[in-house]
Amino acid sequence: MVVGAEVNHNLKSQVNSITVGAQHALDPLTTVKARVNNADIANALIQHEWRPNSFITVSGEVDSKAIEKSAKVGFALALKP
Repeated sequence: MVVGAEVNHNLKSQVNSITVGAQHALDPLTTVKARVNNADIANALIQHEWRPNSFITVSGEVDSKAIEKSAKVGFALALKP
């Protein structure tokens, strides 16, 4: 498991942002990642390597301050010969 954090400061707008995330390998071919920031936006993804250097990824994002809005969901397929 890998855990990380990031702190940003925008000099122009004087706004600070903090993001905390984690990554965990479920098995040698499958990875789960998640992160949340101080704006209450949470992201998660699961990535599976189904062939050498070819990945299927499903991701999602939700804003917990605007829960009435739909969550964003994405799907990616990266193929390498």
